[in-house]
Amino acid sequence: MSLPRIHYHVVGEDDYMLVIDVQPDGSFVIDCGDYTSHEPTQGRISAAQRDRLTKALGALGESAEHRAPDGAAGFMAELTVGDGPTVRHYRFWEGGLDALPDLKALVRELTVLG
Repeated sequence: MSLPRIHYHVVGEDDYMLVIDVQPDGSFVIDCGDYTSHEPTQGRISAAQRDRLTKALGALGESAEHRAPDGAAGFMAELTVGDGPTVRHYRFWEGGLDALPDLKALVRELTVLG
């Protein structure tokens, strides 16, 4: 069973950024950086990781935008799941993930891939 394409992008403070791309074949690339450069991490998800991602994706709600509270700086995230007519897009402030358990579960699975 293949996964949908997953693209997760976070822009933080002090030049911090995180990009995680998961392809339907299970290959992934994680590119994380700040004021220094780092080589991207590449790999292929395991069967257990695929199962956890599939479960988290199944619990994910419809596309949504969750704005940061006034005064919050940085760490805005964008998550895109799928392609074409079935694509779902989410934009949210990472500081508010505790209030978004479906997104929090998927983000957690993505961030432990590498």
